[in-house]
Amino acid sequence: MTIETTNAAALADQAAETIRSLNYATLPNAGGLAFPGDAYSTVGNLSTIAMRLPQALHQVRAFIDRQHENGDLYSDQGPEDLVARIASLRGATGDAVRAAEALYAALDQAHIALSPIGARGHGLDDAEDEMPCGEGMCQCYCIGAGHPCGCDCPHDDDCDCDFCAAIDQY
Repeated sequence: MTIETTNAAALADQAAETIRSLNYATLPNAGGLAFPGDAYSTVGNLSTIAMRLPQALHQVRAFIDRQHENGDLYSDQGPEDLVARIASLRGATGDAVRAAEALYAALDQAHIALSPIGARGHGLDDAEDEMPCGEGMCQCYCIGAGHPCGCDCPHDDDCDCDFCAAIDQY
């Protein structure tokens, strides 16, 4: 994804439009979700978005606080209104941060719940005799693919991916 601006409002607009497109892609028969793995990835990415929202909200509030402290702001409703609006902004962004943190926690749980779910009829559910210890499918972290049982990673002993290299150090 190429980001052509650092203007916060423009980036937030792009994010809002992307979510609108996501809403259309997740409609029944829209084709945006073909497999449970698509739902897993979608929810995981939404979880990441929710996790990042508090930082953006804190930084917006800090920007307005700095502007206010420097005397650079006014309200067309008068000076008392400005003070009330700054206080309202602080309270509302605090509420929004807590809501985003709760959204992140809920989406993280949904992501975890989706982790073992697969679609029947794609060869994975028919491979019972291929599962060496009968534990079912697992996720191979180094390549992100499901494979029978957790006993055998599809990579061999000389795998040099970052995940396997980190495990080999211990």
